[in-house]
Amino acid sequence: MRFLISKIDFFKRRRQGFTLLEFIVAITVFLVVITVAVGGFVRALKTHRQAMSLMAANSNVSAAIEQISREIRTGSNFVISGGALTFDNADGAPVTYEASGGSITRTSLSPAQSITDNNVIVDYLRFNLGPINNYPPRIIINLGIRPNQPEINTSINFQTTISSRNF
Repeated sequence: MRFLISKIDFFKRRRQGFTLLEFIVAITVFLVVITVAVGGFVRALKTHRQAMSLMAANSNVSAAIEQISREIRTGSNFVISGGALTFDNADGAPVTYEASGGSITRTSLSPAQSITDNNVIVDYLRFNLGPINNYPPRIIINLGIRPNQPEINTSINFQTTISSRNF
């Protein structure tokens, strides 16, 4: 009986706190779990930021292509020279679209205006004039862009064909 009481006293004293070794092991395991969780969270934030930049650049360039398309559909007298597309718009005013300084610019009777925002860099802009024989002219636009962020190396390539409504 005395042996049993001494064993109970031993376990009561033992349960009063953690040893230094148990405490160090617990802290180490906790730090490893937190490090892995924070690393995953930071990676997720970076991926989200990159995806948002790509979506913003894509949206901006889509709006620019839509503007160019509307003007081409009602335009006439298309000429491509030196990477620029020049034509007469619906009002008869000469219009030129080209890539300049990492953006798409539109030049008309007024000075050149950028139609893309500074969150996108235009790597290339190419125009090709399709066959004109007995058909409305077709303009093929090839465009390469990337977000204006140095840590994003992804490029987006666009290609679209627009037919003029004017013969």
